Amino acid sequence: MFNLDMVKGVLLAIGRPELTIYRNEKKNIGYEIRIRVNVRADSERFLEEISRVLLLNDIKSKVKYSESKIRPKPILWISGIRNILAISAILKEEVASSKADWKMFFEAADIIWHDKHNSQEGLDRLLQLKGEIL
Repeated sequence: MFNLDMVKGVLLAIGRPELTIYRNEKKNIGYEIRIRVNVRADSERFLEEISRVLLLNDIKSKVKYSESKIRPKPILWISGIRNILAISAILKEEVASSKADWKMFFEAADIIWHDKHNSQEGLDRLLQLKGEIL
């Protein structure tokens, strides 16, 4: 059985923050933003235990038992801005001095939470965080 501190360590060690920006003409600014954390592992039970500890801390996640045909191993996803902000709250102290990917990810989450991603300035900042523009 894991506790929250162990799950924090797992997230920092093998969790991958993901910010995806792709074109979608149906959106008012022409782009869609997806933000989530992926945790990949060989064991479904390991990911289910992480998911259980997260749920006990009001963070919803989803375990998929086969990511794709190309990668048939299990994956855990944490998505939804409220869940991402909850992850930010529990990891903030641990990433304060390092982990640039997480810092960028949490700044992106803040932009999305405050609905700034629907403006050109917000979208430009997200693209800067991803390194797409200078």
